[in-house]
Amino acid sequence: MAETTPTGEAEFRAGFLALCGRPNVGKSTLLNALLRTELALATRFPQTTRERMLGIWSESNFQAVLIDTPGIHRARSAFNKYMVREAERGARDADVVMLLAEVPRLPDIEAAEQWEPGESALAALKTLADVGKPIILVLTKVDRLSERTHLLPIIARWQGLHEFSAVVPVCALRGQGLRKLREVVHASLPPGEPLFDRDNLSDRGMRWHAGERVRAALFRNLSQELPYSCAVTIESYREQRKPPKDTIRATVHVERESQKKVVIGKGGQTIRAISMQARQEIAELTQRPCDLFLTVRLTRNWTKDPDLMKRLGYHQAIGGEA
Repeated sequence: MAETTPTGEAEFRAGFLALCGRPNVGKSTLLNALLRTELALATRFPQTTRERMLGIWSESNFQAVLIDTPGIHRARSAFNKYMVREAERGARDADVVMLLAEVPRLPDIEAAEQWEPGESALAALKTLADVGKPIILVLTKVDRLSERTHLLPIIARWQGLHEFSAVVPVCALRGQGLRKLREVVHASLPPGEPLFDRDNLSDRGMRWHAGERVRAALFRNLSQELPYSCAVTIESYREQRKPPKDTIRATVHVERESQKKVVIGKGGQTIRAISMQARQEIAELTQRPCDLFLTVRLTRNWTKDPDLMKRLGYHQAIGGEA
């Protein structure tokens, strides 16, 4: 039962909630489902979230500032190490941590009873446990299971590894488990007033969200590996009032000359498709017409050079020390 104030009203709660886990477990998809809008870049490819972003989830009795973090993985390059540090800082800055872990595809109850989390999932749990914050375990993609009873041994195995404050199975795309998750989140947050205006959805400006829409179009139109070598910078963002219209100029940075040719495509077909899709998504987000002009530029080895990464905007973005 929710705590009440002396006047009998439900006590309002507010705080920071970090969404953490391995790459591609559904963090951005869950954030979008909770906010009821396509705010975060969510694709079927792992490691598409590169920076922490705040999604502001406001309900009648709480406000959870969701920190969408990159996936925790074994990092080798300077850029991958940057992403893992972003995830760790997100957990440290939060009041509560949500560890997202996808349920496995299992044929029967015998397989479920023998199942154990993989090495990378255990490493993510250890990283977050070392932070020392309360952890809610969110088991994602439960629609994979043919029988709900298969969940019981999976939950039991996770609970044997850590004392979670709660365990909530969900399927964000179908809305399953989200009501229960709202109840758990409300109970987990500290009492307090809203931290942001209740009409806000994110701490990021439209320049940043426009760049994310261009990146999403890159993933849809290029081969699986190439988008990871691409960065997007917004060179200008001009808002015209009468008639309402946005004019955006952006640069797609690649690491090798051969990549530049692929992004442009034969006769410019690929870059036109990328621009058209990104322009449509930006217009849907802003509810205003949009003109988008893209340039492809060679920025050699930017994922390996920390100075170049900073020039492209990949630096400490939301508080905390590097």
